[in-house]
Amino acid sequence: PNRNEVVLDNILHSESDYEIKNMGINTEYSDFSPMFLDSSQVVFSSAKDSSFFNTRRYKWNNQPYLDLYVAKINKESQDLKNALKFSKKINTKYHEASVSFSPDNKTMYFTRNNYGKKLKRDKKGINHLKIYKSTKVDMEWTEAVEVPFNSDYYSTGHPALSPDGKQLYFVSDMPGSIGKTDIFVVDVLENGGFSRPRNLGPEINTEQKEMFPFFSGEKLYFSSDGHTGLGGLDVFQATYDEEKFGAVRNMGKPINSNKDDFSYIVNEENQQGFFASNRKGGKGDDDIYSFKRLIVEETPENLNAIAGVVTELMSGDVMPRALVQLLDENGIKLKEVEAADDGSFIFEDLEGSTKYTLKTVQEKYFDNEQIVATKENEQVNVDVSMKRLEEMIALENGIKKLKTEMIYFSFDKSNIRTDAAKELDKLVSVMNEYPNMVIKIESHTDSRGSKVYNKYLSDNRAKSTRDYIISQGIDASRIESAIGYGENQLINQCDGTVRCSEANHLLNRRSEFIIVKM
Repeated sequence: PNRNEVVLDNILHSESDYEIKNMGINTEYSDFSPMFLDSSQVVFSSAKDSSFFNTRRYKWNNQPYLDLYVAKINKESQDLKNALKFSKKINTKYHEASVSFSPDNKTMYFTRNNYGKKLKRDKKGINHLKIYKSTKVDMEWTEAVEVPFNSDYYSTGHPALSPDGKQLYFVSDMPGSIGKTDIFVVDVLENGGFSRPRNLGPEINTEQKEMFPFFSGEKLYFSSDGHTGLGGLDVFQATYDEEKFGAVRNMGKPINSNKDDFSYIVNEENQQGFFASNRKGGKGDDDIYSFKRLIVEETPENLNAIAGVVTELMSGDVMPRALVQLLDENGIKLKEVEAADDGSFIFEDLEGSTKYTLKTVQEKYFDNEQIVATKENEQVNVDVSMKRLEEMIALENGIKKLKTEMIYFSFDKSNIRTDAAKELDKLVSVMNEYPNMVIKIESHTDSRGSKVYNKYLSDNRAKSTRDYIISQGIDASRIESAIGYGENQLINQCDGTVRCSEANHLLNRRSEFIIVKM
């Protein structure tokens, strides 16, 4: 498919959720070019004369009585009601349309056909459009004056001020146009003058018609029959950023149809606005429609997240591609992600104030498990440090040992506690990584209690340690022996002859894992 077909396919498949209504102020003739006067009123153009019926709005040659009207916006229904003629000073026996107001509402620009108290035509008999400016004095609009970039030889129309009032966008077929009508811009100078008109360029303007600009926030909306669309004039938008326009995007259905859709305006804050169309089902030629963007399922945004970075414990380097799992309190896996190249990961849309287990897995490393609790509507950040399996192998006095954290037994007991099981699981991981490894288990007690009893107790502890390791899938032949030494191999002076703290006694209560071969 060619580019246009792809673009069209995207437009047809990106129908947005809008509620659209035909307005009560529409007549059987042409109603178009709505513009916000303020947050509660809209000024629009209307031809109450059937002679306008058969023409398009950019050929206003001999169609009289296009006037400006003002209507109130019903906040609930968005309908436009009680349309009144805008101002006798502005409305004349010729056409007035397409109005734009300054931010302080004291200056307005509008389009009028070439008017100097009488209709002017050029040599071809065409009556051109011109932009006029009026200022408000004592709550009344004054007699309008032409802007200096008008001409008797080409048209200027559809004025639209930027939100700050410093630029005036307009449509013209002046020399230097790319197409039949283009969008231009002038700077509105502080002394009331204007810069030279600048064409917005081929990103916006095509060889066909571009018209009805409207600038809101950082976006330019306009109508065109030159960009890929659904037929006739379609409404397009282009984002303005750092002195240039981004890609032109078709607004899609239902704003656009296979007929003419134009003069789109929007309040970006509430995503409500108006546009005109001569689509099927209207009351007249061009009708004004309101639209409201429907926010699907207005649920508050869930910001509960757990994010973190996986690093290598010893070097501190980030660890890409580690598998990070999110488990519930029962250890059931809810989600898993692979850490990115920078070691980062994130779990979003989580329950608030809930405990989760974060389990991180990487080959040749110990599994890392930590409990993390979410807060209410905020992101919790965690650090995950991964320890290499081989870091458990240490050389002590020429003897290779597997170094675990202290494996505790309850006082006078020899069963494997949960905290001890976690440490022994690490040892099992190393033995799985080194399938030829054979170990000896040596269990030691402190000096408290009788020597005979301590020997018996440490033997039982060594045996239950061996049984646990075998239960985790290690072959019994890989454990050469499991012997208890009681208090025969104390590693400090706490032999019962000196006072020792509990912490010092604890150092003697230990299990050691000697590597016989690897």
